[in-house]
Amino acid sequence: MNETSKKKRNTVLFMVVAVIVNIVLMTIFMLAGWILLSLYGQSHPDASLDFWLILVFIGSVILAWVIYALLVKWYTKRVDVNEKFAPLITPKQRKRRPTGSDESEMKR
Repeated sequence: MNETSKKKRNTVLFMVVAVIVNIVLMTIFMLAGWILLSLYGQSHPDASLDFWLILVFIGSVILAWVIYALLVKWYTKRVDVNEKFAPLITPKQRKRRPTGSDESEMKR
């Protein structure tokens, strides 16, 4: 297996694990919020409960994203990213515009 394919495999594996970790974090925070609402939200009317459920969902997404970003930042400091992973976005090489000297060489 050559170096490029190892980097690509590592990149795909990292992205899959990162997505799974993010989903697990969001699920844990959402379940914790629902449990807290079921314990302490009994005295609120139904309209208020809908608001709190939406707030728990949005809060769990934001909190999971913040922790995910911190974990990725920690991991990239610990591991040499350029050595282990392939770039996700590669810049396109621009075609060079022919100059006057290039055109005269092409005619020959």
